[in-house]
Amino acid sequence: MYACLNRMTAGAGLSQEEFVKLSADAGFAGADVDINYGAQHGTSALRDLYAQHNQRPGGWGAPDWRTDPVKAKDGIAQLKTLAPIAAELKIDSCATWLLPSSDLPLMENWKFHVERLRPVAQVLADSGLRFGLEFVAPYHARRGKKHEFIFTAGQMLELANDIGPNVGLLVDSFHLYSSGDAMDSIRQIPKERIVLVHLNDAPNIPLPQLQDGARLLPGDGVIDLKKFLATLRAIGYDGPASVEVFSDALKKMPPAESARKAGIATNNVFKSAGF
Repeated sequence: MYACLNRMTAGAGLSQEEFVKLSADAGFAGADVDINYGAQHGTSALRDLYAQHNQRPGGWGAPDWRTDPVKAKDGIAQLKTLAPIAAELKIDSCATWLLPSSDLPLMENWKFHVERLRPVAQVLADSGLRFGLEFVAPYHARRGKKHEFIFTAGQMLELANDIGPNVGLLVDSFHLYSSGDAMDSIRQIPKERIVLVHLNDAPNIPLPQLQDGARLLPGDGVIDLKKFLATLRAIGYDGPASVEVFSDALKKMPPAESARKAGIATNNVFKSAGF
């Protein structure tokens, strides 16, 4: 397992070249990926960019599937170009997130997600890639619309099973904590079902008051990240742990400063967990 910088933490407005350098300068082992860079500049250019800065690829996001059917169809067409690039570079970390509430009743929303996400999973499967689904757990998000939807790892695995055999989880430490599950509850999940990991921390406030947009750097909050990382290592997960922190304070800093702070915090947590 290796720590990666996520653009939500630092470098949101930078080019891919600038972002990879930012990640390397901050001490991260890897940086999340814009696969479109490979489509625009060539697979070799993307490979060389990461090699130049001694970086490993992190996660990458699936194209739009949520909105109208035309845009979803366009997203599938785009993915058919991107998936072979990711496969050639062995970047097996495509993921997306799902809202934990909807105006659709449970089973209608379940059907909607299966119908929209199964084609995405199939395109990735055709290139030998997996697809990770991220459950979102803060209480305010679960109450944002009329009907509650999936917000735990177990529920998301059930949906993943209905979508396709190459579908697993994006496990975010903040959402696992927000869901009320123990940080070692993921021990029961086979390692191949964990496609990507997000790493972050939470303030010491009651779970119902946690806000998705107010996260902390790893080690600055109350989540037992040592146990979380140790459990991932115990089950054999060896992929990227992308540091995704939504923080107004970090956004106000220059990218180099926010990335440096994130790198120091993350390296300290990794060391405490024996990495």
